[in-house]
Amino acid sequence: MRRRQALALVTGSLSFVAGCSSESTPDSAPTTSKTSTTTIQEPQMRELPMTAPSNRINCDADANPVSIADGDSYPERANGFELTASKDVVTIGEKITFTLTNVGGAQQSTGEKFKYNILRQSDGWEPVYYTKGPAGYTDLGLYVSPEGGFQWPFTVTSEELERQNDHNPTYYVCSSLEPGEYRFAFFGLGDNTVATRFTVKKP
Repeated sequence: MRRRQALALVTGSLSFVAGCSSESTPDSAPTTSKTSTTTIQEPQMRELPMTAPSNRINCDADANPVSIADGDSYPERANGFELTASKDVVTIGEKITFTLTNVGGAQQSTGEKFKYNILRQSDGWEPVYYTKGPAGYTDLGLYVSPEGGFQWPFTVTSEELERQNDHNPTYYVCSSLEPGEYRFAFFGLGDNTVATRFTVKKP
């Protein structure tokens, strides 16, 4: 397993804890590796960086589908968090934002914001994202304050859905977006996954 350095920010002091990545699996509950407890105070909404991949992928030879969260259904709420979309219907080329919010009255723990996926309903749920080789995600636990959480802003085009996810797998889109029903999922809540559906339509 690859070694990662995790930054912990607790009561104003800094400490470093070594963690390791976990290999993703095609079912709804990705395998996670055992790591030391690491916490970061998250008192506000943290946004996924809108960083495009620095290189391209050979979709015919190197692409590995991100099949996490491809089960029949997942709730929008779990572990004190709620996942929502800024709109139910979005036109190709428009913007949409997904938000994970701590809806409880106390701090809640979660994995980091890079544990997300987008899938399209076809014959089952098919992933939009691909990676180069198997996807391994860093294991970093965060405490999120009430009303805090994560936001993932996107423009709904093939190129602008792609993301360079820090030390986590880079996400590529290997085909043009088609109208239909989609799902945004977050699988950073331990054994639970939350998801919210949205519809993509033609301009």
